Amino acid sequence: MIFFRLFAALALLATASIARADFILSMPEGTARAGVPLRVDLIVLNDSDVPLRLDLPATLHARLETAGSAATIDLLPERSGALEVAPRQFLRVPLRGDAPPAAADNATLTLSDLATNRLALRVEAAPTTGTALIDKPPPLAVSLYDPVYFLVGGDGGLNAKFQISLRFRLFDDHGRLARRLPWIDDLYLSFSQTALWDLGELSKPFKDASYRPRLFYGNYDLARYLGGNLRFGVESGIGHESNGKVGDDSRSYNMLYVRPTLTFGDPDGLRAYIAPLIHNYIAESDNEDIADYRGYVDLLFGVGSKGGLDFWGVLRKGTRSDFGSVELSASYPLSKLSGGDLTGWVMLQYFNGYGESLLDYNRKLDSQLRLGIAIAL
Repeated sequence: MIFFRLFAALALLATASIARADFILSMPEGTARAGVPLRVDLIVLNDSDVPLRLDLPATLHARLETAGSAATIDLLPERSGALEVAPRQFLRVPLRGDAPPAAADNATLTLSDLATNRLALRVEAAPTTGTALIDKPPPLAVSLYDPVYFLVGGDGGLNAKFQISLRFRLFDDHGRLARRLPWIDDLYLSFSQTALWDLGELSKPFKDASYRPRLFYGNYDLARYLGGNLRFGVESGIGHESNGKVGDDSRSYNMLYVRPTLTFGDPDGLRAYIAPLIHNYIAESDNEDIADYRGYVDLLFGVGSKGGLDFWGVLRKGTRSDFGSVELSASYPLSKLSGGDLTGWVMLQYFNGYGESLLDYNRKLDSQLRLGIAIAL
């Protein structure tokens, strides 16, 4: 009898330590459009105390049912093959497929390959041709690229520094091309401008400005490891930088670049990251020795949270001597300092080294400490 109880206890303990996957289908918007790409999320839950390892097929079969019809569709996971979910954690895997060209109706979606919940959704009618397509506004395709801020301070004279930066997605991720070539909706055109404003002079002139358009491919979530806590991405393309001047003050160059990104933690919360921008110089006739002072790598790194204290920096090392520069920045939400009345971030930035402006790429000026407001990070 004692042996039987001991055996039952051991069996119960072994069963409790086995990782078992629970699958949940979700669709935040709750709607799909007939004849255009369908996007749902597959949530893989691990409620055990040990890591969960599973093999997710490259294609999942689903059944979409309405009151008057039923159809089988293929859903392609964004990630497939061997996956691992940490203990007491979950993994979100986006699925893509095509909703059948059917009339608008309420529907349910279930997976044939996995035991999931029955997902309720609304299938909207396919868009009609004619003036409806003309009258409907296009989706917003503009987002933040580099931080946007305005800072005041300086050493050796009062000055200000501000930066604006936006990126534009070239292709609609719901368009026909994106359905055939899923990577094409990761093509972007960006524009950034950084300017130095001399507030100490009587006429308050702008000392210099840098204009940086880029055309690039950017996917910052190519692969995930350690249950999604470690993410790898890449950005690669062509870029131009100039100060928009002519004559002796003209500075410009073109470049081909690649920027791998490695993020540990929650990208929208507490995280640490490193993203070296590796590039060359093309058509740098206005400043042929710029590599001596800037080098070939802009090393971006950071740690913190956009919802709290955030710290980041950019390091450059020239190819000659001790030429180079360091720019260190820190921010904190104004909403927390004002009790929720203000938006944006208070931002502190320190610069030391060569070439804070493109005009002075080969000159080491006084170090600069500035304080101001960041509009977007």
